[in-house]
Amino acid sequence: MKNDRMGLNARKIFGKIILLSMVLLLVAYVMMPYLWMVSGSFKTLGEIQSSSVLEKGNQPSFIPHKITLDNYKRVIGSVSVPIPKYFLNSVIISLGTMLLTIILSLLAAYALSRFDFRWKKHYMLGLLSTQMFPGIAFLIPYFILFNLIYKYTGIPMKNTYWGMIFTYTSFSLPFAVLMLRNFLENIPVDLDEQAQIDGCTPFGTLWRIILPVSMPGIVTIGIFGFIMAWNEILFASILTGRETKTISVGLLDYLTAQQSQWSEMMAACILVSIPVLVFFTFLQKYIVSGLVAGATKG
Repeated sequence: MKNDRMGLNARKIFGKIILLSMVLLLVAYVMMPYLWMVSGSFKTLGEIQSSSVLEKGNQPSFIPHKITLDNYKRVIGSVSVPIPKYFLNSVIISLGTMLLTIILSLLAAYALSRFDFRWKKHYMLGLLSTQMFPGIAFLIPYFILFNLIYKYTGIPMKNTYWGMIFTYTSFSLPFAVLMLRNFLENIPVDLDEQAQIDGCTPFGTLWRIILPVSMPGIVTIGIFGFIMAWNEILFASILTGRETKTISVGLLDYLTAQQSQWSEMMAACILVSIPVLVFFTFLQKYIVSGLVAGATKG
């Protein structure tokens, strides 16, 4: 019996070692591009370009031969590629998309989870059907729509913050409504009834009772809207201009027909990713709980 237990413990330890090794290899594989970007941000352009030539003595390495901070200085103080301006544009558009997505999806999800009305199933089917189409299929219709809005109302939509917020909110809203609706259906209806007995209106119930309880789901859909607006590049490259260009499009300014400033691009990527990483790190627990609760029903 003692030998059997020792053998069993040895197998468990060996299994844990194998699992840990696989996890470490997977993490290293995922982190490799980011670590290479961090290393490249401290290299000179000459070192990066020379390491691309497969000659003896020019093999690429993670550790820079000469660490320099000039790339970060040029990124912050550049006039031709104003990364701080692009970063601010992305923050405004992404936060606007996040707030508008939260407000509209919360109202729609509450109505879908608490009230019965005509065409309810058809409405939900319409939300689901929007997820089947690729985003590029809406590029030309949005371009035409913006021109028509400006033609008949005089309200400019292209190269504006509200135009991009409107565009990205329309993309994130269907998924946000469906996920938040599943989240709200897990909240007992008894809470609504008790609030109504105490004199709350449906809107008061939503604001005082449902909103605090559903905070994990709200944070999740808000983060989803923020990420979608932050990373999107196709619509931003067409519907924005110099004044409203987002960071995802602005980074491409380092690639010109004459030269590719890889070192400055890597430094810019590091700078703009740090605030987002810190922001999502603090909200990680809400994201996980919101996704788990919103993915189940009943």
